[in-house]
Amino acid sequence: MIAPNEEPQVVYQTCINSITNEDLRNRLNALTNTIEASASEYHQKAKVNQLYTLPPNDCGNDDIALGSVTKNELKNVYSAHMVGGSKPARAIYDSLLSRAPLGRCPFCGMGHASTLDHYLPKTKYPQLSVVPLNLVPSCKDCNTGKSTAVATTAESQSLHPYYDHEYFIDEQWLYAEVIQTKPATIRFFVLVPANWGPISKKRVQSHFSDFKLASRYSIEASNQIACLKDILSRYRESCGLEGVRQYLMIEAEGNYQLHVNSWQTAMFQALANSDWYCGSGFQ
Repeated sequence: MIAPNEEPQVVYQTCINSITNEDLRNRLNALTNTIEASASEYHQKAKVNQLYTLPPNDCGNDDIALGSVTKNELKNVYSAHMVGGSKPARAIYDSLLSRAPLGRCPFCGMGHASTLDHYLPKTKYPQLSVVPLNLVPSCKDCNTGKSTAVATTAESQSLHPYYDHEYFIDEQWLYAEVIQTKPATIRFFVLVPANWGPISKKRVQSHFSDFKLASRYSIEASNQIACLKDILSRYRESCGLEGVRQYLMIEAEGNYQLHVNSWQTAMFQALANSDWYCGSGFQ
């Protein structure tokens, strides 16, 4: 996923320039260099997988967070002056949102990207509220379902769509198995390549857990399996068990080419490899 190239200082200034309260605008203006420095530190830490070392700000919403600005006032730079449809910075919001590949959420790969997620939550990092590299297109389920707890170790960090190594995208780590129930159900799990280091392995598992992907993918798979019954019955009548398996393998290969770690890829692979499902499990 291509990272945004908007300058943090320009984004911040665009947001605060729409504030009519002169006192608040002046106090926020005084933080411009601090916000820019925070954005630069974020970028440097993210490049080396060390965002977990950034200390969270645990002060109260009405307490001073930076300079003479409260945490709430910093958070509202995003909520009131970037998200608002009539604000000049809304154009930046929409531009960031449009970076989602095929309009899909990069965290789960299935939901429609309809909002921006703060990778590091603005409740803990208010100085990063409008830093573009901290704003990732997301579906509502991933945005609202993710915990606001922050990672304290390298391995507990979820994947960052703007920074993480290509092998998180290009190498398969999401798999599934068929559970012999009526109707069949699918269990999704993480199985990373043997050559990956221990931190990468744990990060993928953290990502899988943080976004509750096992249960969410299983629900989607159940809906898809219900739609397969009739078409697989026709393949079974005309081509036998191998016809069913061939159809499922074609679907698996097509989805693999589109997205290696999609739930569809893992599901169709599992279905094609299940003698029980190809034989009678789909009926």
